[in-house]
Parts: sequence; structure tokens; C-alpha cells
Amino acid sequence: MKKIIVLVLLLFAGLMCSSSWAFTIKAITVVGNQRIPTDTVLNYIPVKVGDDLGPSNTGAVISALYQTGFFDKITLGREGNTLVIHLSERPTIGRLKISGNVTIKSEQLTSVLKSVGIEQGRAYDNVILEKIRQSLLDQYYLLGRYNAHVIVRATPMDRNRMLVKIDISEGLVAKVKRINIIGNHAFDDKTLIKQLDVATTGLFSYFTKTDRFSQEKLDASLDKLRNYYMDRGYLRFAVKSSQVAMTPDHKSIFITIVIDEGQVYRVKAIHFQGRTILSSKELAEKNTLHVGDIFSRKAVMDTEKAINDALGDQGYINAEINLHPTFDETHHEVILTYLIKQGRRMYVRHITFIDNVKTNDNVLRRESLQLEGAPVSSGRIEDSKGRMSRLPFIKNVDTSITPVPGSNNQVDVHYKVKEDNAAQASLSVSYGRLTGVGFGVGLNQKNFLGTGETLGINATRNRYEQVFGIDFTNPYYTEDGISRSISLSASKFYPHLANATNSYNDNEYSLSVLYGIPVGQSTSVSQRVQLGYGYDQTQLHLVAPSIQVLSFVKQHGRQFHQLELTAGYSLDSRDHAIFPTKGGLQTIGATLYLPLSGQSLKYYILNWSGSWYQPIAGQFIGLARGNLGFGNSFSGGDGFPFFRNFYAGGIGSVRGYTGNTLGPTDNTTDGYGNRNHTGGNALATGTLGLIFPNFVSDSLRTVAFIDAGNVYNTWNNKKYQGGGSGPLRYGTGLEIDWLSPMGPIEVSATKALNPRSGDDTQFFDFSLGANFG
Repeated sequence: MKKIIVLVLLLFAGLMCSSSWAFTIKAITVVGNQRIPTDTVLNYIPVKVGDDLGPSNTGAVISALYQTGFFDKITLGREGNTLVIHLSERPTIGRLKISGNVTIKSEQLTSVLKSVGIEQGRAYDNVILEKIRQSLLDQYYLLGRYNAHVIVRATPMDRNRMLVKIDISEGLVAKVKRINIIGNHAFDDKTLIKQLDVATTGLFSYFTKTDRFSQEKLDASLDKLRNYYMDRGYLRFAVKSSQVAMTPDHKSIFITIVIDEGQVYRVKAIHFQGRTILSSKELAEKNTLHVGDIFSRKAVMDTEKAINDALGDQGYINAEINLHPTFDETHHEVILTYLIKQGRRMYVRHITFIDNVKTNDNVLRRESLQLEGAPVSSGRIEDSKGRMSRLPFIKNVDTSITPVPGSNNQVDVHYKVKEDNAAQASLSVSYGRLTGVGFGVGLNQKNFLGTGETLGINATRNRYEQVFGIDFTNPYYTEDGISRSISLSASKFYPHLANATNSYNDNEYSLSVLYGIPVGQSTSVSQRVQLGYGYDQTQLHLVAPSIQVLSFVKQHGRQFHQLELTAGYSLDSRDHAIFPTKGGLQTIGATLYLPLSGQSLKYYILNWSGSWYQPIAGQFIGLARGNLGFGNSFSGGDGFPFFRNFYAGGIGSVRGYTGNTLGPTDNTTDGYGNRNHTGGNALATGTLGLIFPNFVSDSLRTVAFIDAGNVYNTWNNKKYQGGGSGPLRYGTGLEIDWLSPMGPIEVSATKALNPRSGDDTQFFDFSLGANFG
């Protein structure tokens, strides 16, 4: 209709000009414009003062102004030799008001409208109302919300503007009722449907949401189906069609996928073409397919990546590897030819760091394995990124490589870092069945003065322990990356408040120096050797001493000054420090205590701990943990101090048994007639667990487990510290770990499987401040 009106106006203008409108323009006057400046209008029209206006160009003037989209009505008039242009401006969109949307944010919807030319300040036309409605509906249809409704209304505002109100009813996501696959012979429907991102409603659908349809999910599913077949040799596999049928209420979806499997292809020959520094042997080692194997798309991609990585590590970061297959349709075989374009070897001119406001450049530079002036190594750059990301004051690291202007073989490497808050003043509250309510206060600077060094001052107090400590760590005490930590601490320990003996309390003061020596370089495995020394002073205060404690104090005294020598090794291959999904952490340590005074002791303590995580099937993860400890005196059992004993029971040990209540007892009793627990010089605990898939939150983890363990006194310690541990104790149950805003929380419900007479069991255990690594 609009085009017809324009044509009529142009025809009318032409007729008028043919009779009496032919004249030379001496001036131009614009009437009716409000927002559009006169100079802008004059720039739009194809005539100016001094031009002749006649039948040949009158229509062009009107057409040019209509094409701007700013005007509803345009007429031309003449006053003498003055051209008068009468305009009626279209209203503009003064405001877009969106309501009712939850799934898609208003910013996203506004961006969608802007992409089709609808935004505040643009000219308004009634036609755009339908355009707005349809554009927004399309966005909801992509999300599978086929019963969404959009109502668009426009109301006038001042200054010739319009308020456009958009009311949205998002509706519900249509759910997949049935999936049919037609044309499959090699694999059954159940196997193929498992490969899809969409699924019919199942037991975990409320959490996984896989039964909620969207076109994006369907497209991704078809890609996965195609990849599944091509990874198994079906090179000619094709999706012939995918049809989506909807129920009349728009709540359910039926999907029909028609496929053509084709035949299985085997590899007939493999060739590498192109000049490269890699030898034929090296190329063959990178190849994951061999002659006679069934073709696999994944294996081809792995081969291309392996070659690319090998060249990238040698400085050829612009290498291109392309596969050119040749098919033998008769025998269903394929010849694979990898065409390698090595490109030019690139060197690093400068390494720069961006956005490190609080951290000195040298702190980051020492983590970089890539050197300036050396060939670019994509592996070293990635390793460097991983090392920087593990710094406790760095949240994230992004890398980029840019060519040097004017050079054909130089690049600059840039590390863009996102820093964490390095200074932390903390006030914490913790709770455990064993520790009771605990409080902590601390001031920790993880990046002291931008040097990467750590300074911490902390004090904690719970039911049975008070600890004050000062720690200082220099991660690069030497240029080779050897760290040095200095620690000063003072503590008080009340065993009877931790379910142990009421024989004594102790005060301990220590000063120690520990060196950490890195072993090897790898992004996936961290290895360190620890060596250290220190001074330790222990003061015993007798309360209601047992015979064993009295005997020990009579022989050795109540105050001990010790030289402490420490050695250890750690290997960490976990993918995450919190909630790992694969890899493991092992630590082994030995501490020697040597006398510095006449009454001091000579003894040693050995520790080993390990944890492993292994994906099993789907999102199920196997878990195994173990802890071993052993201590003894160099002079026999009577010289190993009871205040260094190991304890077991409760969270972190053998759940189902009250904390610290397993193992040997002494001759004293508590208020209920039960013997007091003394711990032992040998410890063995372990856990086997199954971590369940988590569909609720990344901050939540559920584990079914079996715990086992106990504490013992070996033969030469039983005489002085007691026995009666009995066999290993077992417990099984369910554990829930939550990274709450208050801190990590562990809750467990455990059934003690083989308690003995006198064992103190508990079904429920709880800890705020647990370790989830």
C-alpha cells in the first residue's frame, strides 16, 4: 500500500511540473521538520539552489526523502522561484519497555531488536510492531519455548515519540516425547540416542534438562551422531533429514531423524606430503591410525593436533595440516594424505604482561618457560600459562601472540592476567562434632608488596586447641625456583576435650624453616621435595595422669627441647585442587626429633597420604584415599612420646566412630567409666568411594563410601602406652560436600559395620571448614 501511495504522489508531482513547475531554484525552504535539521534534509535531496526543477527530477526529490524513512508525508510547493518542501516527520521510538522475560535477559532481547534495526531513537512505523513480535518469538522458539506469547503495544509520548511496550509470556519449554531414528542397522536406537544432547524424560531429567527441546540442542545432537559414525569408519554417513513434530498444545515434541549409514571404510595407505623439519619416523609416531585400521575421524584429528603441536614447539606456530582423503568405493577403503605446510619459523621478540596492577612483572616472568629471543614454543607458552594460573594471587590468565610489524619471523607474546585480592583479613567460624565451635582471625598477604611472597599471621581456637602462628614464604628463594618458608607458632592442647586422655595438657612452641625444591616441569604433574629444620619446645602439665604418663614423665621429664629435621616429597596430578575429577595427590614425609638438652628425646615420625580420582562411566568418579603413620624412638619404645601419638575416628578418618576414640586406652576412665583413649604410634586408614553425577550445583558433591582403619601401638610401645586396639574398624555411608558461602561443609551419615564393646559410635557427623581436595 505504501508503495502505491508513493507512486501516485510521484505521478501527481510529474503532472504538476509538466504544466507549471519548471523553474530555476533561487532558494529552498523546509517546513514541518522538528528533529531533522534543515541542512540534513537539504543533503538528502538531489537538487540545490541554481538547479532547474522540472518533470525529470521532481519525483527524485520526493523519492530521496521517502527513502530516509524519517517522514510520513512529503509535498513540494512553489513560492515564486523558491522551492518549499512540506514534511511530516514520523514519530521515533522514545522508549522500549520489556516485561515478563526471565529466561532471556532484557539486554539480550534489546540486542536482538537492535540487530533488526529497532532501537530507541529510530523512526517508528506501525509495521515494526509485527517485526518486533516475530523477532522475539524466534528467540524463544530457538530455546524450545513454542508456547511463548509476545504482545507489543505503542502509545504516544511527548515530542512526537512513541513508547513501545513489550509484554512477554515465556511459557514452558517443550519436552521431547519420543525420538525415532530411521535407517540405522549397525547400531540400535538405544545406543544412538545415548549420543544425543536431547533425550526423552527420565529419572534425572529434572536436573539434566536433556528432555527440554531446543533447535540448538538438536543441531548439536546431529553433529554428535555424525561424529559417532565417522569415528567408527562410516565415512559416507549422512543425516538425510530431521523432522520435529509438535503436539497441538505446543508442550511436547516428537523428533524423527532419518540417516544413511553407508559402509565401513578401512585405511588403505597413509602419506605425509610437504617439507617439514619432522622426520618420517617422527611423523609416523604422531600418527594414531595404521594401514588396515577402521577409519576414525577422532584419530585423524588427534594426528593433526599432534603434528601441529610438535611443529608449534619448534617455533612453527603457523603450520597448517590438511587431510586429503582418496576413496576406493569398490573395496570401501580410503587413502589418507596429510598435506603439511610448515610455514616460517617464528621467534619471540618481547614477552609482556597486561593488567598486573598489584604484581611485579618479574614475579610473572619467572613463571614463564618461554624465553625472549628463542623460537616460539606453543607448549612452553601453555605451560607458562598454567604455572601463572596456579599462583595464589592470580585468578585467570589469557595468552595472545601478535606478529611484529615489519618482520616476517618475529612475534610478541602477551599474558593478560586477572588478579585476585592478595590481602585478606579474615574472621572465620568453624564447627565439627570433634572440634566444637571454632574461631579464627588472620591477616594474610599472598602477594606481599607485589613480590609474590606470602606473609600470614593467624590465630585459631576451638574446643581442644589454641594456635597462634606467623608464616613467611618466598617461592623463589633461589632463581632456580627453590622456595623457603619460615614459621613461628605457639599452641596449647587439651586432649581430654578431644575425646582423648585426661592425663595432661601441653604447650608447644616451634620455629621452623622449610625449603621446597621443584622436580621436573609439567602442566599436569607437580612434584616437589621438601627439606627443613627447626626448633621445638614442649611443656607438659599433668592433670590426672595415668600410670603410663607418670612412668614416662619420671624417666624423661616434662619439658623437651628438640632439633627438628624434616624431609618430604609430594606429587600432585589432580585436575583441580577442590573437587578433583581425575588424577591424584601423594605426600610422604619424615621428621626426626633430636635432643638439644639433657632431658630431650630422640625419635622419628613417618607419614604417607594419598588420594586418587578416576572417571568410571558417564560422570561417575571412583575415589580412593589412604593414610599411614608410624613413629618410634631411636632408643626403644619407652622413648617415643605419647603426646605425638596418632588418633583415628570421625571425619577425615574412620567415620561412624566418634573422633579420636579408636585405638589403645590407658588405665584412667572418664566420668562414665569408659577408659580414656591415648592414640598409638602406628596409624592406618583408608577410604573407597563412588562420586555421583551432580546435576544440582557445581558447589555440591555426593559420595557413597566405605572407611576402614585403626590406631595401634607396636610391640615395643605397648608396654608403656597400652594396647587393646582390636581389628580394623569399618564404616559405610553417604557424604555430602558443599562449598557454601560460609566455607566448605561436609556432612556424613555413616553406619559403623563392626563396632566392638566400648567403641563410641555415631551416625551423623558434620564439619564446617573441611578439605575437599
